[in-house]
Amino acid sequence: MFTERAIEALKKEGFKITKPRQWIVEFLDNNTSHPSAVEIYEQLRSKDKSFSFATVYNTLDVLVKSGVVRQISTDPKCSRFDPDLSNHAHFYCKKCGSVHDIFDINIGFSGLNGEVEEYQLNLFGTCEKCKKGGN
Repeated sequence: MFTERAIEALKKEGFKITKPRQWIVEFLDNNTSHPSAVEIYEQLRSKDKSFSFATVYNTLDVLVKSGVVRQISTDPKCSRFDPDLSNHAHFYCKKCGSVHDIFDINIGFSGLNGEVEEYQLNLFGTCEKCKKGGN
């Protein structure tokens, strides 16, 4: 489902579905690591040395603007990308830089004059692995 929506968004914006763009979409599909553009580039460059960072950047830009991928700002050094558009929070580990989804979160919106349709919540701290001395 994600792959089809992403390909349609790229086509709608006039992009040809080249191998590198296909790789980016496939890389993001069901990816829960919340990769940065640089991480995507570094992972996929091994497939083809002519693979460009501009392709990653432009493809992500279209996918974000089309609402197929969410750009999250948990990492103070760079943006990360999440193909899961469901309402959920993100936990950023300040030690190792990992980002984890949090789905079971109960937020009260008392005093709100309106209906919440979506939210973005970022939490910051130390992950279990780092707390136990893993990093």
